Amino acid sequence: MQRNALLAAVLAMLLPVMGYTQTQWQNVLQPEGKPAGKLVVAKNRKPLAMLVCPAKPTPQETKAAEELQHWLQKISDATLPIQAGKTSGRAIVIETDPALGDDGYEISFRRGQLVLGGGVQRGVLNAVFALLEEDLGCRFYTKDSIRLPRTNQLALAPVARRYIPRLKIRDPFYACAFDPVWSLRNRTQSPNARVPEEYGGRVDYADMFVHTAAQILPPDRYFKEQPDYFAQKSDGTRTTAQLCPTHPAVAKIAIAYVRQVLKDNPHTEILSVSKNDNPEICHCERCNKLRDAEGSDMANQLYLVNQVAEAIAPEHPRVAIDTLAYLETIQVPKTMRPRKNVVIRLCNDSVGAWSRPFTPAGRCDVSKLASAWGAAHHRIYVWDYNVNFSHYLAPMPNLDVIAANIRFWIQNNAEGVMLQGGYQGPAERDEMKSWVTAKLLWNPAWDENALATDFIRGHYGKAAPAIEEYEALLAKMRADFAKIMDAPPGGIRYPMDSPFFSLDFVVQATQIFTRARRLALGDETLVRRVERAKLPLLYIKCMRGPEFLADDFPRVVGAFERIARLEHVQFLEEGGPDFERKLAGFKQRIPKTTATP
Repeated sequence: MQRNALLAAVLAMLLPVMGYTQTQWQNVLQPEGKPAGKLVVAKNRKPLAMLVCPAKPTPQETKAAEELQHWLQKISDATLPIQAGKTSGRAIVIETDPALGDDGYEISFRRGQLVLGGGVQRGVLNAVFALLEEDLGCRFYTKDSIRLPRTNQLALAPVARRYIPRLKIRDPFYACAFDPVWSLRNRTQSPNARVPEEYGGRVDYADMFVHTAAQILPPDRYFKEQPDYFAQKSDGTRTTAQLCPTHPAVAKIAIAYVRQVLKDNPHTEILSVSKNDNPEICHCERCNKLRDAEGSDMANQLYLVNQVAEAIAPEHPRVAIDTLAYLETIQVPKTMRPRKNVVIRLCNDSVGAWSRPFTPAGRCDVSKLASAWGAAHHRIYVWDYNVNFSHYLAPMPNLDVIAANIRFWIQNNAEGVMLQGGYQGPAERDEMKSWVTAKLLWNPAWDENALATDFIRGHYGKAAPAIEEYEALLAKMRADFAKIMDAPPGGIRYPMDSPFFSLDFVVQATQIFTRARRLALGDETLVRRVERAKLPLLYIKCMRGPEFLADDFPRVVGAFERIARLEHVQFLEEGGPDFERKLAGFKQRIPKTTATP
């Protein structure tokens, strides 16, 4: 440790000479406008104000007061007392306002008191974290990467504002974003981030998230006695691959099943009645007739979904039924429309991101589909794709595309957006992408480049200049290989020997991460963050093998194994755990004349 500290001190003197200076962190979330007032709440570790909830606070109001008390104490060393009921003294008032919907919030001053108002679900908590993040400059980059200001005199002077987010589902869909604490702090609404109901909950699917046909009518229960409940193939035989969505009995069974799920899960807001994940369709006479008349197999799916939605609406007016516009159901039917309590989940798959992952949706085939669905229905949830599913750790410079797409979906009537990334474990730049996209899903007017800089400088600290250099290298790669990356070989599953992963790129990236680690020396936390960020580079090297690296290959495999195990990597591609198998393959490629790393 002494040697590392000495080296860090030497580097601190030498790096400015070498062209590296500590970059200045700025609060890019700072609201525009003049402060609406000023309230001094703590001085010299003593509280000068209290936190006030209603006389009979909701669990959300209580949690909001406790969160604000906790973080203000961390900032000022003063613990503001929490009181239920009104007061005329110096106070921060926390209260629910149904006019703000579910998640909206308002910050204002009233009779000298700072008022944090919020919608009926997580609105008051969103108000608290808006104050902390936007006005005070607190950051919750990851569950364990938290940046707080420190002051001896804490004065709150926020800009008055009222904000209701456009999107009801705001889902980065990376494994690191499923943590409920992180989700609460960063104002995401993800079905997989299990925020407790007493804190406002989440958009809850009750484990009926997607591809639920086999869940609703299990083949092992129904197929033997009622094969006509299932899809008829073009040769007249029946298959368990899909249901027959126009069979009258199928609708009755689906309605009964959904009612039971809602009875067992009273906090459910939405559930999916959707096809299994395969391209099979039903060719029975009813399905063929409806499909031909409407020009899309979505008509058959809506025939079933609308019946379920109509049946549950009187009993559950706040519950929605969703279904997939995906592959054979992607087209809008000519005349059939979803009921008002139906959600269409539009997938940016073969019509966009699967083949053109570095091209904005507005320039892909999905553009016309998004426009058509947005005009046909008022409740569109988008399923987008933002990671290499064959190589979770593959470098993927697509933050600009993600940001452009979020804005594009909202322009086309989207009510929810899910950004499918590395959802099974650590993935390329997953922590940064989760934080940046959480902000964009909340407020698409924020700038993605400024947000990325905020994260890099706040999360990587003194190593940030090198990480920013790596980001610039990724941007240069996009520019240099623009034509190839417009439609890369393999589409979103591009291989690690793609032309843009050139030897020149790998050499430059290696030099950058060597500098990054030197900058981080003396701070074990920063060293670990830098090494985690280096995993994609090591992965490319391991995949390319000793022919690409020659004598350096054993050391690279050893470094990859050490860091990947430290970060609990189990999935290198979508599917079952494959880390151990691929690692064994890397080791087998080490030349036998070389010592084991």
